Amino acid sequence: MSPITVAIAGGTGHLGLAITRAFLSPTFNPSHVKRVIVLTREPSSSTAVELQAQGAEIYGGEISPKALEGVNAVVNALGFAVPKEINDKLAEAAAAAGVRVYVPAEFGMDPKPLGLYGKPYAVKNAMSSYARELNGGSMKVISIYTAAFLEFVFMMASLIGLDIQNGVFNLFGDPEKKFSYGSLRDIGLSVARMVVLANQDPASIPDHVRLSGGAISWVDLAELIGKERGENITINIGDINVIKERIEKENDIFSASRYSFAVGAADYSDDNVNELVNPGASLWKWDTIEEYVRRTKGLPTVD
Repeated sequence: MSPITVAIAGGTGHLGLAITRAFLSPTFNPSHVKRVIVLTREPSSSTAVELQAQGAEIYGGEISPKALEGVNAVVNALGFAVPKEINDKLAEAAAAAGVRVYVPAEFGMDPKPLGLYGKPYAVKNAMSSYARELNGGSMKVISIYTAAFLEFVFMMASLIGLDIQNGVFNLFGDPEKKFSYGSLRDIGLSVARMVVLANQDPASIPDHVRLSGGAISWVDLAELIGKERGENITINIGDINVIKERIEKENDIFSASRYSFAVGAADYSDDNVNELVNPGASLWKWDTIEEYVRRTKGLPTVD
């Protein structure tokens, strides 16, 4: 199949940047991808200028079908705080332009095992469902669940109960349960691979997929960090009803993530598409949390 044209909305953000770089990498460009278009509100930012120097096309105008003419795939990497109507407008423009593959902004936890406690993810589900209805369902829509972003576990540590600097983990549920994670680089490369494969054959990629770059328990992570720092990490276990109530009353997405960790619903190590996108790790080596902690000497917030 001829090389494709890809557009990434939010392509200069944390995740969007990793996805853009993946499409620009020699793994995909130019053999599988001929044009990489970054849709951004800040076309003159230093990140946009950097990507342009690497071969990306930068578009800062209004998102419309005309702007997406000739585009084969659109990846939505807009942040979770972006309103639903903006996400829906992007999906509408993609469908109207005849885009073949669309990846909605549904990265993170798979809410299906969470039942009522997955309701903070309801808006993401609604956006994906809406995209699937457009053009009578002819546009391939791939929902990608990544569990934890490796870097975000530490960048947003306090939001999930981790006090890395002082060596305290405030958790809920069973800390022996594992959770899956993926580095931004691995997620970006996986997204690029799925988009390329789905453009060749939409049926080759399921509509809902999980990734697991690695998996670890909080107990093992505490031991890993403690060993690197030469000290013990304290683990405190709170009443899980606290986060259940927070989810019910505040619709808090970080509480939903903590609930997912607590009940073991974030472990995708036995149910993922890793081999499909990177068979035998032959295309790239998956990043590990062990390497990340060792590289940062047990203080991963400073990486």
